Amino acid sequence: MQQELCKNCHQVHQGNFCSHCGQKTKTVRLDSSYIKDEVKYTILHVNKGFFFTVKELFTRPGETIKEFIEGKRINHYKPLLLVFVLAGINGFLSLQLDFSSMIQQYGGQTQQNAKFMQEYSKVMHWFFAHYAFMEILALPIVSLVSWLSFKKWGYNYIENIIINCFASGQRLVFGIFSILLYIVLPKNAVMQMGGFMALITFGLTIWTYASLYKNHDSKAILLRILLFIFLLLLVGFLLIVIFSLIFVIYLHKSGKI
Repeated sequence: MQQELCKNCHQVHQGNFCSHCGQKTKTVRLDSSYIKDEVKYTILHVNKGFFFTVKELFTRPGETIKEFIEGKRINHYKPLLLVFVLAGINGFLSLQLDFSSMIQQYGGQTQQNAKFMQEYSKVMHWFFAHYAFMEILALPIVSLVSWLSFKKWGYNYIENIIINCFASGQRLVFGIFSILLYIVLPKNAVMQMGGFMALITFGLTIWTYASLYKNHDSKAILLRILLFIFLLLLVGFLLIVIFSLIFVIYLHKSGKI
């Protein structure tokens, strides 16, 4: 077989791919055929990996995550990319909601409350505009909590990040469905359904963890899930308190309240 130099790393190679950097050895001039091939590959790759992973997370979440960690990965979408893409869609759709009207229902009619709600609406808009990054930043914290809760059951911290990538992906898919409902439904129905949708989202996460650790004793699973929920709520409460204090301090210093 004829040996050639790789155009990317300049190492000698044989075959269709460079054994050093992995690039295809046959590189042709960029033209319309190249664009067609790239579009075709991208669409097929997304359909094969993305939708397959989503389907698995809503039919057999625990088994899917376990198989991925053990090495069965070729058919799946990349976990971190899955979270980033779904969170981006979530954030974009959330920005289509009328936060001002929704938030005002909780505030009074005073001028001070109106200013507060206006600033809070801006914060929510910023949050959802950067929602993909917020989800990625939350992963290490949630994964630390899950690792501490299920520490003796075999998965290390990095594996817990992957577990929570899939759990987040499942939650974000349902979140997209919920936001689409919020967009088309009347505002009063949105406020009434919010708690119910949150409960379903919470239940999906519990289902994922319960099915992942289903080979353990049921009582032990329940206790560790309760520990996970408690720690997660505790961390969430502390973060809310910290960010609320920062927000109030900002409003005072800027003279807006």
